[in-house]
Amino acid sequence: MSGTMQRYYFNIYNDADALDEMGSEHADLAAAKAEAIRGARAMIAEHIVNARPVHLHHRIEIVGEDGRVLAVIPFGELITISD
Repeated sequence: MSGTMQRYYFNIYNDADALDEMGSEHADLAAAKAEAIRGARAMIAEHIVNARPVHLHHRIEIVGEDGRVLAVIPFGELITISD
């Protein structure tokens, strides 16, 4: 393992779209996905705690340094709703 970190950008598409201009370093795409999932779940939880609607079509796109979308994390895939 070389120990080289890669920079990934997390663009958020929700009530207020936000493009990540700084990015953050992660060991690999799997680590970046794990971070995106944690962040998305935190946003969902914040909406629930504040009695705001959760829109399951919102998403985080993970973008590489070359500008390519490497993964999409849809909010709807991160929670289970049951009655």
